[in-house]
Amino acid sequence: MGIRKKRNFRRKFKINNKKNKELLQSLSLILVLSFVVGGIYTVYENKNYEKKIAKIESLKIEEEKIKFIKDIEKEAESSYKEYGVLPSITISQAILESGWGQSELTKISNNLFGIKADERWKGENVEVATSENYSDEVMAKFRKYNSLNDSIRDHAKFLKENPRYAEHGLFKGKDYKSQAQALEDAGYSTKKNEQGEAIYADMLIDLIERYNLNLID
Repeated sequence: MGIRKKRNFRRKFKINNKKNKELLQSLSLILVLSFVVGGIYTVYENKNYEKKIAKIESLKIEEEKIKFIKDIEKEAESSYKEYGVLPSITISQAILESGWGQSELTKISNNLFGIKADERWKGENVEVATSENYSDEVMAKFRKYNSLNDSIRDHAKFLKENPRYAEHGLFKGKDYKSQAQALEDAGYSTKKNEQGEAIYADMLIDLIERYNLNLID
């Protein structure tokens, strides 16, 4: 091979070698970008999937809550006609006191309102651990009912027979806000916020307005 041919060959080899390197670099970059984009897409898809699952779970929870309201709605209306406690108040109290019917007490006794079994109670009772003074846990006896409907009726009867509720205007209240406030004023609950302010009435009103329970009244 002549000198000129050798030089041409070397020049072509260098050019081809340079092109090969550039091609390899391009391919490597494409592969890296593919992994990066693929990873981002996977993360995006996973987040979308998680959001969908969360939405489905949220819808299930809401459906269960609506079912709970429907399950006790009729008895709350019937109880109102006899005792004068608005259905929206009865239902919101049941929600708050029983955790939408999911509390341990409600599950084993159908007791929606946490009414204790004192010497006046002649029916069955159950013993459940309860908190006193925020930290001390003690065993206490609670009323046991055959059904949630029995619990609702006994709750209204309990309020009617206890004079302090009438004294604070529970049965004179013709709307849910005034009845909620009367329950708080009569000391039905001692729930307070961090500032030490009573919040039971506000909690009931919030539930009533969030789920449009006042439409049942």
